Amino acid sequence: MEMTMHELEEDIKKDLLDLEDGISQYSFLIECGKEMPSFPTRYRTEENLIRECQVNTWLYTKWPEDRLEFYADSESLIVKGALSLIWEIYHERTKQEVSAYKCELLEFQPFIAHFNYEQLAGLKKIIEKCREFK
Repeated sequence: MEMTMHELEEDIKKDLLDLEDGISQYSFLIECGKEMPSFPTRYRTEENLIRECQVNTWLYTKWPEDRLEFYADSESLIVKGALSLIWEIYHERTKQEVSAYKCELLEFQPFIAHFNYEQLAGLKKIIEKCREFK
């Protein structure tokens, strides 16, 4: 049975808490970024650029058959790691699931400790865009 969005987020939080220190958590996030599906070149446009991010970060979303499909990429390895976790929670979820869910990852200290203000603002914008039903 597929995990719910909440179960996935709780699993991510547990993984971070299981790591003994900030360096291990940071390394975990970098490694997560390596698991992110590749970003199609055709979506690397100005329109898909997340302006709130400190470095170039792109997001493309669509809703085929009422399920969120999204692609994301960043020139920052740590942001790319965060994107992979957000992707894991949101990708292929229905509009009903997404609208009913409040992601708390950006309020979780062992996660946010690794990002500066601009990076967190960009990640918040990405979650907001995942909740736009176009």
